[in-house]
Amino acid sequence: MTFFADKSQNPMASIFEALQAPVRMAVLQTAVETGMADILTQASAPEDIAAAMDTEIHPENLVHFLDSMAGIGLAVKQDGRYVNSEFASTFLRKESPVYLGSLVLNLSRMQHRNIHRIEELVRTGPPPVKQEDCLSKESRWEASVRHLASYQRAGIAALAADIIDTLPESRTASTIMDIGCGPGLMCMEILQRHPGMKGVLFDLPGIIRLAEKEVQKEGMEKRISYIQGDYNTTDFGKGYDIIWASHNLYYVQDFSTFFLRLHAALNDGGVFVSLHEGTSAEGTIPEHVVLSRLSLALEGQNYVFRQKEIANHLRRAGFQSVETSPFVLPVGEVELTIARKEKG
Repeated sequence: MTFFADKSQNPMASIFEALQAPVRMAVLQTAVETGMADILTQASAPEDIAAAMDTEIHPENLVHFLDSMAGIGLAVKQDGRYVNSEFASTFLRKESPVYLGSLVLNLSRMQHRNIHRIEELVRTGPPPVKQEDCLSKESRWEASVRHLASYQRAGIAALAADIIDTLPESRTASTIMDIGCGPGLMCMEILQRHPGMKGVLFDLPGIIRLAEKEVQKEGMEKRISYIQGDYNTTDFGKGYDIIWASHNLYYVQDFSTFFLRLHAALNDGGVFVSLHEGTSAEGTIPEHVVLSRLSLALEGQNYVFRQKEIANHLRRAGFQSVETSPFVLPVGEVELTIARKEKG
């Protein structure tokens, strides 16, 4: 939604969309926090739902809340009873392999914690950041990896594999490194589609320990090895046909050196693939990036790339060809960058 962008629609509609957005988020967050999707698998009548919640419940307000869940597609109401919508059953039940409730709460804490004091922070500047909220800390990402595993399993890993499938080099590639791999499911999805390929997962030690568990779940121990460390200082090794990096290069300390190291790690004719946002119009679009980063930016954690910024670093590092194109994720449009090293 961009205010007054589409003159064919009533411009006031943008105002009312903005007013409804925090209510939608509050309903979703409450549904997650109460475990309502799990409750609705065993209770459908309001009085039974109230009993299952195991706390004192106001019956009329419970119905108001359940109606709101149904109104935004988290439940279905019929004859005064409620059941999960397909969305809630898939993504909000804790036993689901693609449960996203924890991701919702984690992202909400990141993106919303400062939005109620924007004016204050505009006046006073960034506040002290709590240790557990510092994005550059290993402990912060250890806490996030479990949420990211469900997110990747829910479809993002498949999108990553789709990108790799489009590369002509993927048909003959034997080794791929996923740098900043998180839970590693993107690399595993790629390997499942390419039986002749082996993978290397690179991330901080605590995160690699969690990625190892995901690899064991998938039974891919024989096809995956690991490099533990900070990508600013730890050796990448050599001999990769493909290197993949998705939404994790924000903490690079020296971009010129970093991309030179990536270039050296690739085989001749190898490919580096990056999936990150790219803001344009002097940093004001796309809207989803600007708004999702506002809370973090107000506290001094403004980790964001400008359009073609990564591509420019890659050209300076000596990559023969560098291409950028838009790529649509569930969160919105991001920038796909593909860089090829010259063949020997």
